[in-house]
This record gives sequence, C-alpha cells and structure tokens, in this order.
Amino acid sequence: MTNLIRAEKIINFRNNVSYKAKMCVDTMLQIESAVGVSFYKTAQRLGTGDLTLSEIITIITLAIRSGGNNIDDKEVKRLVSEVGFQEAIVIAGDLLALALNSNQEELSEQEKKSES
Repeated sequence: MTNLIRAEKIINFRNNVSYKAKMCVDTMLQIESAVGVSFYKTAQRLGTGDLTLSEIITIITLAIRSGGNNIDDKEVKRLVSEVGFQEAIVIAGDLLALALNSNQEELSEQEKKSES
C-alpha cells in the first residue's frame, strides 16, 4: 500500500515481515545529511549504481524509522541480507521515487486548490 499524499509505503520483507516507511521532508533531510549530497543527487547516484550498500541500508533505515518504527541498522542489515542486494536497491529506489513523486502530488493538489 502506498499513500503518495503522505509519502508512505509498506515495505514487505521475507517471512511476513513488513514495516511502514515514510519519506517526509525530515527524512529527506536526514538522508542528505547521512549521504553527504542532495536528495536529487542521491536518486541520481542510485540510478547510476554509485550508492554503496551502506548508503542503501541508511535510506531504508531512516524511512522505516520515519514510519514510526523503532529499528536499528543491525536489523535492517539482517532484512537486507535475507532479500538480497538487488531487492534492497529496488526498495531504496522505490523510497526515493516515493519522496520525489509525493512532492509532485503536493504541488498538483496546491495548484488545483488555487484554481478553484
């Protein structure tokens, strides 16, 4: 389930483990701080294969924490090792896209309101 307006998504891992993740502005700022580049640059780096596994785990961890879950890096590393590196890249990409798309959705909603 994905809620673009609230930038929320359920991330499903193996063994029926799932977490709500949220990509609000605060999460985006935390990702920028952790990765050391802008949010857009982070998304570009993922697309070109330039994000490290550590950075991918950080993105997933921060999004899950923002979703209201008390989870540490160690647990996310375990979950990522179960699903594999390729699936972790997909999850991080989905989260980055969710943040970028939710901002577009918010702008569209604001434009609709101002036209009324």
